[in-house]
Amino acid sequence: MQVELFSPVKYYGKLETPEAWPLRPRWYDSEQGTKSIRQGFEQMEAAHEAGFDQLNVAEHHYTAQLTAVPHLFAAVIGERLPDARIGVMGTDLPLHNPILVAEQYATLDNMLEGRLRFALLRGTPNEYMTYGTNPWESREQFEEAVELVIRALTEPEPFGWEGRYYRYRSIALFPQPMQKPHPRILLSANSLASARFAGRMRCDAGFSFMAAEKVVPLVAAYREAAEEAGWTPTADNILYRQGAYVAETDEQARLDTGDRWPWGDGIASTDNFEVFLTVATAGAAMAGAPKGAPLDPSMAPQFGPSFLGSPETVLEQIREVERHVGMGRVELVLVDPSGALDHEQVMRSIKLIGRELIPALHDDAPASV
Repeated sequence: MQVELFSPVKYYGKLETPEAWPLRPRWYDSEQGTKSIRQGFEQMEAAHEAGFDQLNVAEHHYTAQLTAVPHLFAAVIGERLPDARIGVMGTDLPLHNPILVAEQYATLDNMLEGRLRFALLRGTPNEYMTYGTNPWESREQFEEAVELVIRALTEPEPFGWEGRYYRYRSIALFPQPMQKPHPRILLSANSLASARFAGRMRCDAGFSFMAAEKVVPLVAAYREAAEEAGWTPTADNILYRQGAYVAETDEQARLDTGDRWPWGDGIASTDNFEVFLTVATAGAAMAGAPKGAPLDPSMAPQFGPSFLGSPETVLEQIREVERHVGMGRVELVLVDPSGALDHEQVMRSIKLIGRELIPALHDDAPASV
């Protein structure tokens, strides 16, 4: 099994309400910000040295994750670690011009000399309050944009596009990506519709923070759609992302994380009820609720248990998920938005994972499901 690190590049400066969204710009201290970015790079460098197979960043806005422009971090870490595989996991595609996204990834793939993987995502509900994107149209807009990005990355001649959401008279990507036909692309598969779409598009499938048993029918839908599209996914096409913290003992892991683990998404704790209501409405829209429908708490995301404990405990937790999901890639999120862990604890956990966990996972044969 491959082991990947997701790095949010967390802001470690003081925040009056760390879990609020959006964060107040007045809380930002530039000295603490540049120090936090430096520490984020230190964590990624330590992970590469520890044997992690891929280093991942992602796009988020108005939060304590400092990666609103993840391509910049990917380019810098790729320059600092010339043999590391880099992932942007991922871009919130409906928020952007898909042709510009394709150009960014094609350029980045050349800069990294073919070491790039990336994800195209719809984004979390709060992201739809940043650039004014309509959440009720996000699925259809996202699916059209994915098709357009892939076409732009692979089409050898200029072409036009007349879709429902995008219209371009002439598209001609230059440079083209180094990897052919394009870098590996991952799509979120946290719902039946998105799992089927990932299979249909011949992309990798990503499952984030869900309990393993809830992923099982989604994997089946992904594989079924892939077969209908004429290809067969392997374990390497399936990624499972989960929060993780490894300490020397189970007791030490619980002491370090305290009562604030596992984390939520931080949005529900906003101190602005209007913001909360708007974000909740956006989330319901993304889940398929019609306009004006009452908010249904059952539509809220349900987080599965984090990987937490000693190396032995976490290894068994990952293997238990693998028995259900059959993934060949596990992505560990060691830094939580609530601030339960400091930089030194994260660094110790990364090194412990490298010594005790990664060798065992690399030796594991993929589970069949």
